[in-house]
Amino acid sequence: MITMKVLVVSFDGLQPSQINKDLMPNLYGYLHDGVTFSNHHAVYPSVTRINSTSMFTGRTPGSHGIAANTVVMRDYDPTSVFSVLQPILEEIRGKLGDVLYAKNIGDILSEAGEKFIAVGAGTTGNSFLQNPNAHKNGGAVVNPDFTLPYDLEKTLIAKFGEWPAEVVPNEKRLKRCVDMMTEYFIPEIDPLVGLIWFSDPDKSHHADGVGNEIGTAAIRFADQHFGELVKRVRDNDKSKDADIIVISDHGYSTIQKVIDVRKELITVGLLKNEDDDSILIAPNGGSALFYVKNSDNAITQKLVNTLMQYEWCGPLFSSSKIGEIEGVLSADLIGIEGPRCPDIAMSFQWNSEKNKAGYPGMIYSTGGDVDLGMHGSISKHEMNNVLGAFGPSFKKGISCSTPTGNIDLTPTILHILGINSKTSFDGRPIKEALVNDINPDEVEVLTTEHIAKNSETGYSQKLVISSVGGTNYIDYAERNS
Repeated sequence: MITMKVLVVSFDGLQPSQINKDLMPNLYGYLHDGVTFSNHHAVYPSVTRINSTSMFTGRTPGSHGIAANTVVMRDYDPTSVFSVLQPILEEIRGKLGDVLYAKNIGDILSEAGEKFIAVGAGTTGNSFLQNPNAHKNGGAVVNPDFTLPYDLEKTLIAKFGEWPAEVVPNEKRLKRCVDMMTEYFIPEIDPLVGLIWFSDPDKSHHADGVGNEIGTAAIRFADQHFGELVKRVRDNDKSKDADIIVISDHGYSTIQKVIDVRKELITVGLLKNEDDDSILIAPNGGSALFYVKNSDNAITQKLVNTLMQYEWCGPLFSSSKIGEIEGVLSADLIGIEGPRCPDIAMSFQWNSEKNKAGYPGMIYSTGGDVDLGMHGSISKHEMNNVLGAFGPSFKKGISCSTPTGNIDLTPTILHILGINSKTSFDGRPIKEALVNDINPDEVEVLTTEHIAKNSETGYSQKLVISSVGGTNYIDYAERNS
């Protein structure tokens, strides 16, 4: 009896150029015989937890309510900047009833009488947001630090033992993810859709840089476990004909300089001291989000004019609460407009110079260290990430250059399954990749440029967006002067 129809495998932080015969022979080989998507997009900011949420809701950040990895949620606590992790997400759910504004694939499958199982070795926030209602929708979320439903942990420990300690590369935990999915969930729980989230190469890129020894080893280990995973899935009668979709949450860049944004604003007198809460700053690697007290327009205008003076300031976007600011683009254009939208989102400036290992993409960052890997900006090197697929539903041996995005994952899965949900999505089913469906050259693509200038500061920026039907994908934005 075949039960699993779709298995998603996510490689956190994997770049398209890293899928080659040398580094990833298993993944390269499988995708070579399936579909490779060469024009795939993250949502902005290009950080993990919002991209994971967008994957499994099919919605943009403004629609699902997770603005970044580090945020202010004014409906929860307008005075707190916090990292989006499982314990505080549990508190938010307790106070507000729900964490997200949108249904998750686990909720949608539950309504159809099916299960979604997510097993991951990443952060608790990432795992939790993949299926926040797993404690009540019949699915499961498994992470080294928690499980949903809560009593599942005892069963897993009895069968597999305690999780191995986290190391870099995180090989033993990747193996544990494969073991749990193939030795317990597929044979005993019968999920229709499964997810394995490999925490590498992301953790290794942060620790040692993009293209260096540790990151390269992490990619090789991840590919080995992927090869073993596919073999086990194909050897099990319950999953042998499953479609396998491979995805990454974002691309990567290398840090050229670390900027303490709050300290800079204190230095110029815009903030009085570290305790001044008139502007709250949420650091997100290649981006910083600004929450102005009471969304005060005058303060925000001063903030923007100040930021524009710095060489590290890249593209700027403002929420509808603030209104139009000369030289700043609307948050709605990039999909972050919504109840939890920051007043100002700033991507750091970036360029396409290569790091010491030959990988292009250099950025300023709110954290980390020079020469280490980072993401979060609206750079083309971080907004471009991985998507590929193989299995009975997908065409064979093609490279698809039509724009796709993380927001397309859930609509595509539901289309494959034939589940007609009444849920709204910002993404679309990628029909051009499916057998007996449209050809890629039938897809109409529209590319638009949005330019904004500030006459007082001389600041200028450009945003490039590709669109298919009503679905928008951010190619990149850059500061021009």
